Formats: sequence, C-alpha cells, structure tokens
Amino acid sequence: MYIWTLVGGLSAVGGIGLSYASAIEPDNFNVTSALENLGVDVSKIPALQSFSGLQSRSNRNGCAAACESLSFLFSTKVSAQNSTGYNNFTGSFWSVQQEEVQPHCVFRPTVNTEVSTAVLLSRYTDCEFAARSGGHAAFTGASSAPGGISIWFKDMNEVALNDDKSVASIQPGNNWLSVYSALEPYGLAVIGGRAASIGVGGFMLGGGISYHSNLYGWACDNVQSFEVVTASGVIVTASEFSHSDLYWALRGGGNNFGLVTRYNLYTIPCPEMRGGARTFLQTEFTDVVNAFINVANNASADGHAQQYVAFLQTGGTNLALAELTYTKNVTNPEIFKQYRSIPAVADTTTAKTLVQYVEYLEADNPFGLREVYWPITVHLNEDFANWIVEVFYSMIPQVANVTGSQPVVIYQAITEPMLKKMSNFGGNALGFDASTGPIHLMHLSCWWTNESDDAIVYSFVNSFWDKVITQAKSLGLDNDYIYMNYASMFQDPIASYGDSNKALLKSIASKYDPKAIYQTLQPGYFKLDGAPVTGSF
Repeated sequence: MYIWTLVGGLSAVGGIGLSYASAIEPDNFNVTSALENLGVDVSKIPALQSFSGLQSRSNRNGCAAACESLSFLFSTKVSAQNSTGYNNFTGSFWSVQQEEVQPHCVFRPTVNTEVSTAVLLSRYTDCEFAARSGGHAAFTGASSAPGGISIWFKDMNEVALNDDKSVASIQPGNNWLSVYSALEPYGLAVIGGRAASIGVGGFMLGGGISYHSNLYGWACDNVQSFEVVTASGVIVTASEFSHSDLYWALRGGGNNFGLVTRYNLYTIPCPEMRGGARTFLQTEFTDVVNAFINVANNASADGHAQQYVAFLQTGGTNLALAELTYTKNVTNPEIFKQYRSIPAVADTTTAKTLVQYVEYLEADNPFGLREVYWPITVHLNEDFANWIVEVFYSMIPQVANVTGSQPVVIYQAITEPMLKKMSNFGGNALGFDASTGPIHLMHLSCWWTNESDDAIVYSFVNSFWDKVITQAKSLGLDNDYIYMNYASMFQDPIASYGDSNKALLKSIASKYDPKAIYQTLQPGYFKLDGAPVTGSF
C-alpha cells in the first residue's frame, strides 16, 4: 500500500484510468476485437485455439482455457489450485463458507486494464468469475467463484491524495486499516468501515455505515467518483457529472454494474477519538434500550456521537455491550451521559486514533468460523425494542447444542442526519425517505463450528425474524429496507429499495451491460433479480 500526493487530478493514477471507447456496448460488440484493443491477440494464446468461433463451450473447459490464457498473459499473477498463492487466497477469508469455495484459479491484477482483460476472457470462454476486495461476506461464492476465476484485488492497493487533499483515491485491494493508516499522518480520513479487515469494495457499494455517518452520511454518500470496468472492458469514470446514472446505481447497487477499480472519496478531518464498550447486566437492559432510543432520536443535536448495542449470552450470563464512539476526544459528552449513569460491569472507553479503533474492534470479528449475518429494519419504538430483546433470549436455547455457537443481536439506528445526507450529489439507490426516520436497523449475527449445524442456525435466525416481523407488522412498525452489507444469502436487498429504484437499477444495468455479464457470469453476491439462495434450508 502506498500514498502520495497527486498534483493535477486523479484520472490517471495507477493505470490508464480513462475511457478508451464508448461506455455503451454496441449491438455488434466483438469480444475478440475488444481484447485486441487491450493488446491481446487471441490467435496467439494456445489455450484459446479450440475456442475460436461461436462453438458451444462447457464451463469446466471454458474456465480451464480462461485461466490458462490469464497465465499465458500474466504468468506471475495467476495461481492454480494447490499452489501457495491459491492457498493464501482461500485461507484468508473471514468466514469458513467463503474459505471452502474452490475457484479454478486466482488472478491478482495490478492495473485496471488487466481487470478488463479478465472480464473479456471470461466472456470469451463463458467462465464465471468473482471479485474480492476484503472477502468479509458470510456465505458461499460472494467473492470467490466456484470452479471459475476469482479476481483478487490484493495488489491493487494504492491510496493517493489530490493536490489539495480533498479527495483520496483508493483502490479496492485496501481494507480500512490500510486506508486509515495511509491517511492518518495527514490528519485525514474518509467515511469508511469500523473494523480493520473489512474491504473497501463491498462496503462502499452496499452503503457503508461509519463512525462519522451522523456528521457526513454513509460511505456511498461521500464518493466523488468511481473508476469502473464495464462488461465490454471499457473503463469509465462515473461521477455526479459523468455517467451520473451509473454513479447513482453504484451507491448501494452492489456489484451489478461493473468492477470498480478505484474509489475517489472525499476526505474529512480526523482528530483523536474517544470510545469503547460499556457492558451491562440484564437488570439494566431496559435502561440501556432507553438510552439507545434517546441517543438515536437526538443524533441531530450532536453528530459526533455514534452507537450500537449488542445483546448476547456468555457463560450463561445475559449481557448488553454498548459501543459508544465520539469522533473527538471528549471525556463525557452530554449525549452519552445517560449511558454513563447506568451501572456497568466493564468499560473499555479510551482515547483512540481511528487506526487504533478499527484494530480494537477487529477482535469482535474473528476469522475461521462459520458465520451468518441477517438484518431487518423497523421504525424506532422503545417498547418494541425491549420486546425483541426478550424474544431473542427466549429463543437462544434453540442453538444451545450447536458447537461453538454465539448468537448476537445488534441494535443500530439509521438517524435523521444520515437520512438527510442520502440526497447528497444526486442521491443514492437505497430508497429511503428522509421524513420517515429514525429507522431501527438490527441484525442477528452468529458464528458456529460445524457445517452439520448450518440448517439449525439458519432455521433459528429465520424463525426469530419471522416472529419479530410479524409483530412489527401488527404494530405498524415494519420497514422493508435490508442493509446489503449485513444481508444473509436468503435475503434480497435490491427489492427492499422499492419497485421504482429496482426498475431503474435494472435499466441502468441493461444500458451498460446489455448481455447481463455481471448478472450471469458474475453470479455471486446480491443480484438484481433475487436473493443468492432461494428455497428452504
């Protein structure tokens, strides 16, 4: 990872980075010609000799040819199965479900045109592909392609500042620790993730809740522009003023429109912060919920405050952990005084830099376990929030015999300041109405050890949310929105944005990707037509 000050703009950082043809794929588009524009002569690649013309291709043979072609062109950047590079890739995922995926090969590009080549070779051979930034999803195939090409952005890890340091240009191989570490010497940050190992890519495209979101909005609302590899291999810059429809779609629309090879993000000042977790016993839960509700409702009074509350059981004891973050080093800000008045059994609050904060929270996201995240949203209501906590603890015995299980319900708020800032720069694709806030965002996360218990865990989470949603509807508190960055493989975030936004997203995808390459040859993660997994578990 590198950082340097870039004089005169961001358009050419780290590769070509400029449009070299129309962003709209013509009806007579020819993959061979597109590869030739990148300096790739298909006739000189041995593995493609049997793939000339329009003959039928099996996926297995196609992926062998695609991987051999990438190896022919970029020998040191392709890892075959059972190699050290391949094992480093599969062994470094957060969840075991992702780790278990076996792609045909792993490709580590270093410049954007190499990403274009990989997409075009995928089209030429009908080989499925996936792209990985941080690899922090909790289900199979989200950022690794079973039997296909897994594009690992690890070596595209530059961080650059423009001449007045107002924009940081960040490649998708970064995680938030590397981004914040690069910007901290300048006293700067960007609106990004709250744990060290979370990757830039998926976080940005799904929305992105930050410590600074009450001040500035979500991450997707603080993007100056995206550098995007389209399905035709053309590289475009999408901003409020250029390809503005694509810019809008990428702000919450996920991986459905192209592979983003650079995120140009507005910078913010980042002084030392203060925060940590206060831990409470069950006797204090109603007071904790009351404090959560009050801080959420008063977010407009002090945007420096950010909070979430986790409810869990450990060693047979029910606990609530309130993570209270203040973006300045203020010992006891007024907005958190109610929390501070509740007796706590532990408190990790200290002054922290942003780098120290994301490293500290990394312990809450252990690697090497089976994982599920599963969110819903409802309208904020204190009585209902207390009721949900009671239901959660009443249902924990359903997974008591699941080896290594640790279910947690986490409360967050989508506050009025966040909702108002979603109209920045032409708005995002998430479908929120700023007048309906604040919204109660909650998700149930769980880790466990054995694949044989998958169905038990998924059934537990599903039955819990069924009960909660049924009650929410009966009280008129239900809300459709599903936060993509926490969504389970059984959920459809795009549909939750509303019919009109979904239709517009599909129209934009069709405009830039008329052959639906990013829907069919990149089938992982959340597509425009439904959940990754449908049916029963």
